[in-house]
Amino acid sequence: MSVVTTNPPSDGALAEARKAIEAVLMVTDTPADPRLLAQLVEVAPEVVDGLCEQLAAVYDADDRGFELVRVAGGWRF
Repeated sequence: MSVVTTNPPSDGALAEARKAIEAVLMVTDTPADPRLLAQLVEVAPEVVDGLCEQLAAVYDADDRGFELVRVAGGWRF
């Protein structure tokens, strides 16, 4: 039996994915499905959710004038 394992993305790849996700979220007018974002940045949907949660926490900690929230099955400002 062969077990296929996937290596987690590197820190650099995660940083680039986070930037790309942030850019897409800034221009979309509907909640962005994590599965679609995952395809765009070539990481697992679970990684996308984690990155979005990190971004949301940063925005909250910085007391920004906007929030990143999960709504209607996707992420939206």
